[in-house]
Amino acid sequence: MALLKNEFTIGMPHMVPGQLSEVELVKFIGDFQWLAISKALDVPAKDIVNDIGERLYASFINLDVDLGGRTFSSFKEGAHIRVKHRAQFFARRFAEGFFYFDDKEFPDAALEEVSTRDDLRQCATPWIYLTNALVTRETSNLRLRTFAPSTEIPDAACTQREPDGLADQKRVQSTNVIPFPEYPNAYLIEGTSTEPFTYPIVPESDLNGAGLLYFARYIAVMNYGERHFLQNRLPLPVSTGLIRFLSTEKRRIFYFANANETDNIAIYVSVRVSPVDESTVADKTQCTRLRFVFSTDLYRVSDGTLMAKSVASKVLGIPWGA
Repeated sequence: MALLKNEFTIGMPHMVPGQLSEVELVKFIGDFQWLAISKALDVPAKDIVNDIGERLYASFINLDVDLGGRTFSSFKEGAHIRVKHRAQFFARRFAEGFFYFDDKEFPDAALEEVSTRDDLRQCATPWIYLTNALVTRETSNLRLRTFAPSTEIPDAACTQREPDGLADQKRVQSTNVIPFPEYPNAYLIEGTSTEPFTYPIVPESDLNGAGLLYFARYIAVMNYGERHFLQNRLPLPVSTGLIRFLSTEKRRIFYFANANETDNIAIYVSVRVSPVDESTVADKTQCTRLRFVFSTDLYRVSDGTLMAKSVASKVLGIPWGA
């Protein structure tokens, strides 16, 4: 499929204190992916339906984010973000998205030959890989069904290779383990309790236009649990001021289920900490001492169904003079 280009300038609505918001960035990425699907089908996004006229949506299966040695704190207010991406379909019901993004120009050729997640890793530019299933929403969010669109998909936009994200999701679901880089000298932080944190779904901010719990909000819910773990489950709590300096450098998240707006979410968090080799840090405007690796699981409280699993590495980088 042809290379697509989008861009935006980071403003206050796209930020958390001092940096680009991970949640807001992946909202942009999700929208750009849906536009790519729409363009491939040559149908407006709102008119993509199955053979019996039911509206289709792009439900997320996985999302991989890698900032190529940087963190979200590298992207500040006023930075102009360039996004180049392409999408391809598998079995008419699934779509892959391949994204490079940066606050400086980079060549189109970086994406021209990309057709797998491993291809993305060959470039130092920050990248995102995602996989979607085309689904219908039934009377509740507890059951989503995959369907092919009624519109014919061009052969040039299709692949015969099972998407990496789809294959990985199956493995993660069966093994309960997300492959992730091992960091030297990392040690597990023992919490004072293993009980989950409970998050009540907030319809006004957590649901999308289809009434589904939006894929980007899963990350926000995980951030909520991680913050409460650091503040409330340690013998020596981490202050709110320090937590604000945490910034994601890599994330792998897999989605398994949605939830109704009346439900609550149980958040299970485990944390490993390792020292950071300052010589490997690209951002020299800050003092970087620690890396936190959060493993976070979300479950529906109503029936105990696993909703999502994520592993994310976040660097504690304190600006010089702060």
